[in-house]
Amino acid sequence: MNLLRVCLLAFGVLWISKPAFTQEKANAPAKADTLRLSVTQALQFALENNQSILNANLDIESAKKKVWETTAIGLPQASAKLAFSYTPKLSPIIEQFSGIGGQQTDPADMKWGMPGTITVSQLIFSGSYIVGLQSAKVYKSLSELNQKKSKQDVLESVNNSYVNVLIARENKLILDTTYNLLNKTFAEMKAMNNAGFIEETDLDQMQITVSTLKSSLDLITRLTDISEKLLKIQLGVGLETSLVLTDSLAPIINTLTVDQLLATDFVLENNVDYKMLDASVKSNALILKLRKSEFLPELAGFYQYQKEFNDKAFSFTPPHTLGIQLTIPIFGSGQKLARVSQAKIDLIKAQNTRDQMANNIRLDFYSSKSTLMNAHDKYNTESINMKLARKIFDRALIKYTNGVISSTDLTQIQNQYLTAQSNYYQSLQDLIAAKSKLQKILTNSN
Repeated sequence: MNLLRVCLLAFGVLWISKPAFTQEKANAPAKADTLRLSVTQALQFALENNQSILNANLDIESAKKKVWETTAIGLPQASAKLAFSYTPKLSPIIEQFSGIGGQQTDPADMKWGMPGTITVSQLIFSGSYIVGLQSAKVYKSLSELNQKKSKQDVLESVNNSYVNVLIARENKLILDTTYNLLNKTFAEMKAMNNAGFIEETDLDQMQITVSTLKSSLDLITRLTDISEKLLKIQLGVGLETSLVLTDSLAPIINTLTVDQLLATDFVLENNVDYKMLDASVKSNALILKLRKSEFLPELAGFYQYQKEFNDKAFSFTPPHTLGIQLTIPIFGSGQKLARVSQAKIDLIKAQNTRDQMANNIRLDFYSSKSTLMNAHDKYNTESINMKLARKIFDRALIKYTNGVISSTDLTQIQNQYLTAQSNYYQSLQDLIAAKSKLQKILTNSN
């Protein structure tokens, strides 16, 4: 039964930080370094080194380039072209021109040409360009919101993992102390059994208790190692890095004030998940505008200069050309209307999704608030229970040594103590996780 409780505690530690464990990759350093971090320092370190946040930062830089790429479409464009052509046989009419002006031109010189052209164009009006520029800005806004969400997720995971490592270490320390104490008692009982003062049944019962506790200790030792590795991955460091946590569990527990957090008002519009949904609606609205803009004409101006490097070549193209090009859509067999209708449907669906998710976010807030209150109440109860179970176990051990109670009674009391200890640490994990989740929901994304 005790081994099962410890297994459940181990599963709880891994489950709380599961998303970060499956999504992050370790960036292994060249050699093992020592990293000393408090909770605050760990959070700041993760903001600067976590791979998810680093990628989100790169997404913002990419979005900025995308905005400039779209903006540049409406700025002057210049291009140069150099061509070479050769005509094996000239038209008889062109050969007649070779003698115009009193100067005979060798027809062979007229067979080749090398024109160089420089063209400068400027988009004057395009509905698609205007909508595209707005869409690029929305895309950049989505990248920034994704960065903020990544930061919130990482901060929640790191905070939970930091505390989970402290819990695992303290739980291991208590189990180790208890194991050494019972192992010492078992050695004394063995000597008493050899002297004939106690029955072999009592000795066997104590050996079962010690063996069960040893299994629990081995399990929590492995759990502690996994928890530390998980925290390293979330911090963005290699698994070879030596991690020293400078904060202890007691001060963190003393600062677990939840009343102020529970009294904080929830503003839906400040929630980053809602902002991302709202940005998705804006994106669909811009797509609708883009489809409608396909009915509008496009106007562009251009200037072209051409230089023929073979001055004997025959060409009707003037060196300087100015022009304006107007493109007017006339008939598309209803294709554009169908695109507009589809965009309208997509916009309505996006609005419905946003409104539905808004209610889910509100429900998540109230659920998280209730979970935090329940976790806080349970933690207070389990804290008292563990202290009482510890006192009962210490007294029972003295009584057993003095022969007042049997080994069966001691085993039952010891099981009660280990169960209370497991319940206490599980309630502490639940409280930390519930507080972190509510803090993330209430965090202003601005």
